[in-house]
Amino acid sequence: MADATLIRIRETAEAYAEAVRQTQRYFERIGDTDDPSVLIEYAELVRVEDAAREDRLDALTDAGLRAASFDTNESAD
Repeated sequence: MADATLIRIRETAEAYAEAVRQTQRYFERIGDTDDPSVLIEYAELVRVEDAAREDRLDALTDAGLRAASFDTNESAD
């Protein structure tokens, strides 16, 4: 596997992990789930997390490292 491919896998994995950590920190600090601004912020965190996950999966697919997901109906390519 080329160094650039490994670097991309590492970078996208780190970006995804950071997006998940941001969501986790968000849940630690919120106090009122009825506040519309809380819901707006959460929606943005979900968008960022989903985009980071897709980037990570794309990098893994490009490297031939995809496996069938346990939590979706996807199959390995």
